[in-house]
Amino acid sequence: MSALPDLGGLWQLDGAALTPDGERLYAWQARVTLTPEADHFAVMLETQGERTSRSHSYAERLTALEDGQWALRYGYEMEPNSGAPPGYSFFGVSQLTFAADLQSASGHSCNWNGTRYVVMELALTRAS
Repeated sequence: MSALPDLGGLWQLDGAALTPDGERLYAWQARVTLTPEADHFAVMLETQGERTSRSHSYAERLTALEDGQWALRYGYEMEPNSGAPPGYSFFGVSQLTFAADLQSASGHSCNWNGTRYVVMELALTRAS
């Protein structure tokens, strides 16, 4: 892989859970920290507001796209003792496409929380 793009730092995430028909069910916000590693970016997401939790990534894959954008795909799981209600946990996968100027990204995520799958729409803007 070529040199990593400058994606490291803090990002603001505006998310929305979607119904099976693609309608917005509810909105949520989070802070995302991208940390450069040897050949990928580790992702830590911490939700803000009423529903608090924190998750971390594994099996990250970053791909340069022909138009100057970057695609980031990764699996994630909830960190234990991260503020979620007792007995609650989740894991999932996300895909994000970063704009060529590296100031924003959009994508989707799907997770399993033990009782149902949740599909989400994601929009990130650089915060630092």
